[in-house]
Amino acid sequence: MKKISLLVMCSLALPAVAADFDVMSFNIRNSKDSVIGSEYDGNNTWDNRKAIVADIIAQTDIAGLQEAFSDQIAYLARQLPEYSWVGVGRDDGNAKGEAVPIFYRNDKYVKLGGGTFWLSETPQVVASVGWDADLTRITTWVRLEEIATGKRVLVFNAHFDHIGQMARQQSAKLLSKKAEEITSGAGDAVIVLGDLNFERSDIASYQALINLYRDAREISQQPFTGVNGNKDQVFTYHGYGKEKPEDIDYIFVNDKLAVNTFEYRSVVKDGIYASDHLSVMSNISFQ
Repeated sequence: MKKISLLVMCSLALPAVAADFDVMSFNIRNSKDSVIGSEYDGNNTWDNRKAIVADIIAQTDIAGLQEAFSDQIAYLARQLPEYSWVGVGRDDGNAKGEAVPIFYRNDKYVKLGGGTFWLSETPQVVASVGWDADLTRITTWVRLEEIATGKRVLVFNAHFDHIGQMARQQSAKLLSKKAEEITSGAGDAVIVLGDLNFERSDIASYQALINLYRDAREISQQPFTGVNGNKDQVFTYHGYGKEKPEDIDYIFVNDKLAVNTFEYRSVVKDGIYASDHLSVMSNISFQ
């Protein structure tokens, strides 16, 4: 009896072991353009896709979304009450225009801080446009603490410009610089998510991120095997098959994290695509 009690007491005294967790980057295609009558979207309107998107988010612990408008965020928040989210609209720092929100399970994490900066020469100026960018672009960040273990993870979520090459390269440098500032020697685990609108062949943009972080696809313990396991398909943007596919969505991590799995997931339900992008998903553990 004493031995049993001693074992119980010892087990209670042990620190909690950090479990693995799932993260995702997902451009959900904005609701402003994804409407009836769109030649590009066809039947893949937001109203037809939104339940599929909610189901995909529900399969992960932390999700960085791109192209999300306020009506889309409101819908997802209603459908997913077990998640909280952070993020603002890029056009006014409130609810106007595209946001890049981060959704996270509120039964697993508590928010310690967060914010938004604009991808421009003046990142603190709301709605500022940087370099040769066509549109206003932003990054959202949040510092989360895992309730069970007290371990912290700092998550960044970005959407780079689709036109300006200089803007993409400078945005990568700015994101890395700001992430260093926000981390500020705290030793946080760091995850960078995003539709970055460049492929790995854009050395200047890619290098600016891998100088500090590791490409989750390249370090996954279970090797990446292509879209839905098809090694001949390596892309994240498909444009509903109407556009040239591109490999432009990413997950990066720092050395505080190990990547267990990495995948590009294509979801089509009853002939309806979840988005014109695939969800990029990874299972991660604290080192």
